[in-house]
Amino acid sequence: MRAFLDDNSLWKPQLGVFAPGSPLYNEEGGEILKGPRNFDAAKRLLVESGYSGQPVTCLAAQDLQPLKACGDVTADLLKRLGMNVDLAAVDWGTVVARQQQKSPPSQGGWNLYLNYSPGAVNSDPTANNIRADSNYFGWPNIPQVEAEISAWYDAKSFDEEKAAARRLNKAEFLIELHSKSDAGIAPVDSTVSLTRRCAPQESVVGP
Repeated sequence: MRAFLDDNSLWKPQLGVFAPGSPLYNEEGGEILKGPRNFDAAKRLLVESGYSGQPVTCLAAQDLQPLKACGDVTADLLKRLGMNVDLAAVDWGTVVARQQQKSPPSQGGWNLYLNYSPGAVNSDPTANNIRADSNYFGWPNIPQVEAEISAWYDAKSFDEEKAAARRLNKAEFLIELHSKSDAGIAPVDSTVSLTRRCAPQESVVGP
């Protein structure tokens, strides 16, 4: 965020899938993002995951300043971790068209793209980009997440809604941090998220 906002009062880290300030916002499962960063440990885990230098294609729109800045920072970070990054610096229209591709990155697909959405969009589990039923870009299929979304719909009280939201948030973070076969939204801060697609054909590294 500091790459395009020089006023720290305008943003804060987002440790949840719901918009900060919304009734369901919580940080369940996001505690790991509050600790110190250990690049050596991250590099070791990357190698242990089976990654061996396969290209990782990142789509970054250059005509939207927040996404360009985040794309530059993301590409630099992944390179520092030892990834072979293919930064596709394109316009937003190309990102929109290409994000619909299910083919491997080497055939026009992708592994990672950056996006943001208004806070109101992510105020509850009806948001498309929170769903994990294979219908959103990246086509994540994560039963744990869908189970908690169903629990939210079935809730009989606001307390039950909040409990389902906490479990949902934790499930999203657990998938992002440990899964090698599924991927979805990785919250970054209050206005920007990363959307990652798993493409086994290209041996894309999971969390």
